[in-house]
Amino acid sequence: MKTCNGIGKRFVLAMIAGCAISTASLAQDAIDREDHVLSDGKLDDKDLAAVVAVAQRHLREMTDQVVNQAGDELEEAGIFRPMAFMVMKSDKVQQMRLEEEAEQAPGNVKVLMYRAGLKAIARRGEIHAAVIAYPGSVEKNGETIRAMALEHEHRLGVSGIKLIPVRLEDGEASFGEPMSQDKPFQIFYDAKEERGE
Repeated sequence: MKTCNGIGKRFVLAMIAGCAISTASLAQDAIDREDHVLSDGKLDDKDLAAVVAVAQRHLREMTDQVVNQAGDELEEAGIFRPMAFMVMKSDKVQQMRLEEEAEQAPGNVKVLMYRAGLKAIARRGEIHAAVIAYPGSVEKNGETIRAMALEHEHRLGVSGIKLIPVRLEDGEASFGEPMSQDKPFQIFYDAKEERGE
């Protein structure tokens, strides 16, 4: 099975913009620690690069897990089910599991359950990042292309969706170059509209 190429490279630009948003919330955690990188409430270029590297690593690790699992399911059954992964406070990537009864729900309902579950976990401060992946399609040059939709969020201020073309030829799954776009926060933070801004 082939994995996505270039996903990690495209995260950097989105993360640089997004990380600046979160410095105030990170600084609140650092107030009691004089030797902490954010003790003055500011990030210099070196600090920002370190923050971006952490977020990029988390998102890459989760994306790799999703691509591998979706590829295995595609090769076994020709389809893949919605799935969700999260980066725990321990930095370990863990798959989110639904109750047995919920596993029988339609795919769009599962996605809603994953969003609600991840939001509850994130708001308690138990995870650093989350990814939800589900089957979809994208129109390109008048052709409908099978794709994996991958919603990702990181507590450091990154939120987006990637549409990754999917191919299954001769029983082997492959994934194309992702198409990225921004999306409002749903898991770690409330979107501006919900906050009344």
